[in-house]
Amino acid sequence: MGYTMPTLTPTKPAKGRAKKVAIWASGILIALVAFGVIGYLRAFHRYPPKELLQDIKAGVAARDIKDPDKRFEKYLEGRYGSMDDPANRQKAFLAFFDAEHIRALQFLATHAPENQRLANIAASAKWVEKYRTNLTPEERAALSAQLNSDAGKQMLKKATATYNSQDIYYRGSTAPVISQLLTTIREAQDNSH
Repeated sequence: MGYTMPTLTPTKPAKGRAKKVAIWASGILIALVAFGVIGYLRAFHRYPPKELLQDIKAGVAARDIKDPDKRFEKYLEGRYGSMDDPANRQKAFLAFFDAEHIRALQFLATHAPENQRLANIAASAKWVEKYRTNLTPEERAALSAQLNSDAGKQMLKKATATYNSQDIYYRGSTAPVISQLLTTIREAQDNSH
């Protein structure tokens, strides 16, 4: 008599258990994907992808520069072109009043390395001050015309609302930049009278 190997046939309880595990695993996977999508949308829905990506690309290109003033200028050049061109300087200045760019800058500032945040803000304020003090009479007149136009007034109104909707701590830390921006606006508007 020989020994025969018994054949194992799956029993219903084993099949049922595997099916339950597969259903649970699928449910967990769906929940994780849903939470990921919701988290992504909540984090980035306010930041237009094109605007944010341009800012990130320019920021990454400048991130290793140790001097904060040079780092900020490199960022501006990566974002707007050579700052030797008055049109690019004006574009960079007016971007401070673009609602989408304001939100993108907040995202970048809050995600910058801790040891660079305040230095970046100070460099930004210095750049705005330097922009204002180096305006030629023609550039000042062009800026004044831009800011005093109906479109310019709407832009400033929208920028103010966007900025005021931001976190109070962020607004407090960026006060030096805002002070320089307001001084530049005031001087440009005074130039029109």
